[in-house]
Parts: sequence; C-alpha cells; structure tokens
Amino acid sequence: MAQGNVEVMRAVYDAFNRRDLDALWSLVDPECEVDLTNSMGFDRSKYTGREGVLKFFESYWDSFESITIEVEECIEGRDAVVVVIRARGRGFGSGVEVDARGPHAWSFSKGRVVRLALHEHLEDALEMAGLSE
Repeated sequence: MAQGNVEVMRAVYDAFNRRDLDALWSLVDPECEVDLTNSMGFDRSKYTGREGVLKFFESYWDSFESITIEVEECIEGRDAVVVVIRARGRGFGSGVEVDARGPHAWSFSKGRVVRLALHEHLEDALEMAGLSE
C-alpha cells in the first residue's frame, strides 16, 4: 500500500507543478485538509475540502510566476508518507527567486490524499505521521 501512496503523492506534486486541477481532483479526497498551522510560512491556516484546497493552491499560483516542487527525501509508512521537498520559484511581479526546503506529511485513505501538513521540522512531520522512532 505504501508504494501506491508514494506514487499518489508524487502525482500530486506533478499536477501542482503543471497547475492541473483535473489531475489534482482525481488524487485527493473531496474532504481533504491542508494544514499549515505548523509551517514556517506566513499563512498558518487550515484549508478543507475542494474549495479550501483550491484556495491553497491558487494562493501559490497567484504569488509565483513559476514554482516547482521536487521530492528530495521520502519516508514511507502504512497510511502516511513524509517527504522533504525543495520548492523553487520566481515571485509574480517582483521576480524574486525562492529556493526553500521543508517537510510535508501526507495521510492517505483508499489511495487518495486525505491530509497534507506542512511543517518546519522533519521530526514534527514524522511524529504527526506516526513515523517517529
């Protein structure tokens, strides 16, 4: 099951990078939650359901002329995956280059994403996903 979850997670990043909403909707549960409350960004909100997930993705797409997320490290569990990602982008209008790394914790049910949580520290992401030692 975990390998399937990794493939789903990678497909979500790929769809995000291409700004392909149809592909995203096929991969996430309609009640999916995106949790930024433990992230290092300025937005520490929670987004729920399709409307919330769309708002979350659009906030990135509206802020960046280009943005790409790549997986650098992947730790698998039964119904969770924690990844360290690298996001590279260029600010919309400002042209400011961004190069940031951070951990994301993914939760899955029946082959679909039910939760994505951004974290500041890898240890916190692993604990949230039940993958800490």
